[in-house]
Amino acid sequence: MTYDKKIIAGIFVLFILLLFMGGDDGSELSPDIDIDEWDPVADGTASEYRAQSMKIYETLAFSGFEKSSVKVTDDYVLIAYEQPPVRSQVDSLLSWFYMMGTAVEIAPHAERIVIQMYSDDEPLYQVEAYTTDVQSLLNYEIDMDEFRSKVVVKSIVA
Repeated sequence: MTYDKKIIAGIFVLFILLLFMGGDDGSELSPDIDIDEWDPVADGTASEYRAQSMKIYETLAFSGFEKSSVKVTDDYVLIAYEQPPVRSQVDSLLSWFYMMGTAVEIAPHAERIVIQMYSDDEPLYQVEAYTTDVQSLLNYEIDMDEFRSKVVVKSIVA
């Protein structure tokens, strides 16, 4: 990672931390996807969840996230993606909300949504939210401030 990328990553982490204060439940589970080939459906995805994984991938690819990989399980939906060029940090936040909504719509049974953002195949951030919290936001049962307090954003810079 170049010096400029580290500065941008640091500024972005600060921005995200200001937006998403709190929410860390102490969970240590951090699912992972091998991004060497960016397979649409991640290796190890159980056969009963391959169709859901592919549908999430296709929805994301249609929206410009062609370099991504998805894994659906009982416990989580994991979306790893290469962040396309954006004009501002807000674009990345909107991407995360879009991915969360897509995952909840297609795989509502999963307990959590985990999004891993990469740039030039280098890990940058991981975003986690409980599916019930995303559903509550989409159903207007909680407001954005409450939702932000429940979302966990952490740097995964290598």
